[in-house]
Amino acid sequence: MFRATAPVRPPAPAGADGPSGPATATATAVLPRLVRAGVHTPPGPGAPYEPEGAREDFYRELGALYGAAFDRGQFADSGRRTSVELAYGALDALGPLTAEECPEVVVVAYAAPDFDHSELVASCVKRRLPGEPLSFALSDQGVLAPFSALRVAVEYARRCGWSRLLLLVVDQGTQPFPLPATGPAAVHGDAAVALLIHWDGGDAAPAGMAQGRPEPALFADWDGSAALVAGSGLSEGGAELPAHDGPLIRVAAGQPATGGWAALLAAADRDRPVVVADYDRERDFLAYCTLDTGELGVR
Repeated sequence: MFRATAPVRPPAPAGADGPSGPATATATAVLPRLVRAGVHTPPGPGAPYEPEGAREDFYRELGALYGAAFDRGQFADSGRRTSVELAYGALDALGPLTAEECPEVVVVAYAAPDFDHSELVASCVKRRLPGEPLSFALSDQGVLAPFSALRVAVEYARRCGWSRLLLLVVDQGTQPFPLPATGPAAVHGDAAVALLIHWDGGDAAPAGMAQGRPEPALFADWDGSAALVAGSGLSEGGAELPAHDGPLIRVAAGQPATGGWAALLAAADRDRPVVVADYDRERDFLAYCTLDTGELGVR
């Protein structure tokens, strides 16, 4: 067993300085720094369906627990690309990593689960990376799962003294149960994004990152001059962002988890940070994070 919650850092003695300087309470907030990225959007259909009675029985039994019928026709008509395959494609797009570049923690995020329960993305990814990074997945938060995954990764870095993080986001559109055809939750194609992020802040607080009800207090750390990537959840109303005068990219529906993070590459700017934001209408939760993309923006 391993724990996926960030370890608790013991408080520093009053007036004591930490490894990064003065105590955290007075430290300057720091932006995570995006240094490499890879996007994988495979063309054409995936592998054809090969009927398997035991798996179909499993889906029927699983769906019955939640009142969801196994949609065999939909499942058979979809091309198969597992989340593991997609994650591998994103790692290939990211490029080879040396032992010195290898992440110390990997967090996988997705909105729709993998149809293949025989493999776990977080475990399989470890086979493709040098070193022994801590690797686990975060789900059940819809379009906001990648935001939570990034927050968790940064917390591990802050509390464990790490500096290299990998965020893997996957959209996998083959499902054995009915899928939404429209709206922010609809998945219209397979995709995966790999983001290699450096944390240079020691135990300082991360800047420009928040999640909660879309109320004014949520935007206390909002940077209105940054480049902005607005996820598909913000296109249907229900939440308003603060005033913004920087470049803007709006993300179309169809890739609820990966859409905004793939668009982040196009928004990368050497002269200003980039804010990625999205809204989960069902939960009435909005999340945003700010990344320093200067290194990526000059490539």
